[in-house]
Amino acid sequence: MKTLGQKFKILRQKKGYNQKKMAELLDVSIPAYSKLETGITDPNFSRITQIAKVHSLNIRQLLNVGEEDKTEQTEELDFLRKKVAELEFSVIRLQSKLIDLYDREDIRNKKEGK
Repeated sequence: MKTLGQKFKILRQKKGYNQKKMAELLDVSIPAYSKLETGITDPNFSRITQIAKVHSLNIRQLLNVGEEDKTEQTEELDFLRKKVAELEFSVIRLQSKLIDLYDREDIRNKKEGK
């Protein structure tokens, strides 16, 4: 699990910002922002909220930065599992119809003496 500072850095880099730009957006000094990223300083709730706002995220999204890859993969796997189950059900249904058709054909052929 990533630290909050690591998450701040990931977000900053995704935006293409340097620490100076983030410091300006947060109205803090560059060293103060750097301390947030390195974990030397723990941010208070208002600072976390401010950083989330800069990145157009809510607090939950901010806290999940760097972790969403796992979440997205899990959601995609769940979706794919559901699709596979649906396809398996379709195959079983089609197999059943095919067996019914063969049975009808077999009965018809027996009636006709073939």
